[in-house]
Amino acid sequence: MNKYILLLTLFIASNIVVAEEIKVKSYGHFKKMIHMRNTDGVINLKMAVTDENSYAVGAIQNGVGEITVLNGKTYLDYGDDGIGHSIHTIPANEKAVLLATSNVEKWQSVKIEKSLSKEKLFKMILSKAKKVGLDINKPFPFLLEGKFNNLHIHVINGKNPKFEGHGGKEKMFKMTKEMREHQAAIIVGFYSAASQGIYTHPGESWHLHAIIDDIGAHVDEIYSSDKVILKLPHIEINE
Repeated sequence: MNKYILLLTLFIASNIVVAEEIKVKSYGHFKKMIHMRNTDGVINLKMAVTDENSYAVGAIQNGVGEITVLNGKTYLDYGDDGIGHSIHTIPANEKAVLLATSNVEKWQSVKIEKSLSKEKLFKMILSKAKKVGLDINKPFPFLLEGKFNNLHIHVINGKNPKFEGHGGKEKMFKMTKEMREHQAAIIVGFYSAASQGIYTHPGESWHLHAIIDDIGAHVDEIYSSDKVILKLPHIEINE
């Protein structure tokens, strides 16, 4: 009898389907950065972004600009020229004060067939992610490609001298803001699941950057059109 139980156990184990996990690495801690007012770099960018399949969003050390990485191509946007242009070569000693990264070799596409507000868009992303086999209790990256009815973006530009600490009215960093309507863009996004306030703003689960032409910027508000494609990591099934 024990022999048959053992054989049955081995048969079941050999046919278990396991989805390959999508890993997100993060560096820095948004809440601690605010509380301690420490904007020193925590990771050398050349060490953190090493693969052509790399995707990332974050902030440059001392809050002097934004970091966006799309399929290994880096967009560094320094706020001293407002929302101007990106550089694509990482300076040797450049560091991030905050960064979320992931490597994705293959994506699967889902068409968004109607205009959605930010809240409804996020709900839709989670619903689609669950359907394709992603564990929505864990962080994952995603892309949005197409035209957006409305995008509110900003690029940070160093410490804000008016910042009075956590709970104050002023933001920690100075920033240049813009609002774009009917804008074509690629959004590099990360969902943080339960880890709010690490590489996202406190109380938020999402960190999005927009690539528009040759600039990268943080996304504050987003309203999609019916001409947007959602891309989620393709899950490899190991049997």
